[in-house]
Amino acid sequence: MRSSLLPTLALCLAICACTSIPNIYAPPVQRKPFEIHDTGPVRHFLAMNDPAAAAHLVADVSQTLEAGSWRWTGQRPTFRFRLPAGKKLRFVMDFTIAEMTFQKTGPVTITFLVNGRQLDRVRYDSHGEKHFEKPVDPDWIRGGEENRATAELDKIWVAPDDGAKLGLILTRVGFLD
Repeated sequence: MRSSLLPTLALCLAICACTSIPNIYAPPVQRKPFEIHDTGPVRHFLAMNDPAAAAHLVADVSQTLEAGSWRWTGQRPTFRFRLPAGKKLRFVMDFTIAEMTFQKTGPVTITFLVNGRQLDRVRYDSHGEKHFEKPVDPDWIRGGEENRATAELDKIWVAPDDGAKLGLILTRVGFLD
């Protein structure tokens, strides 16, 4: 019986020994990754319905998107943007002064600020859609860093029933070249 087991055992060992050894490869050449400067969600211009809008809102802007395209502001809406260095940029803001709020507040004066510096001060004597656009001094821009833009309203409407403070209906804001 032992003599019949030896050939079977030898055959099993031979079959197990016939495995191939995997090839050995050197690790791939290590390369430096591409440099991408703007990896975050903060950009230079956005519409209020942009999925990245929340990353730009610093203060006094509603988190609620109304009618799929705009947001209410308070008295001092402030935004943050990542801007390129050395470019001539214009600050742009598209907004609406609501008829309902205008009836109570009257004309509204808005002071536009970039990184704390006054870009312009404009008095709006009527309600409706408005467009503000003005070149920004390149020395005011901090290239590759966070830049802040603010629109400061001289007055806002306060709802008598719940105290809600409403400024502008904001559609788009940012910097264009």
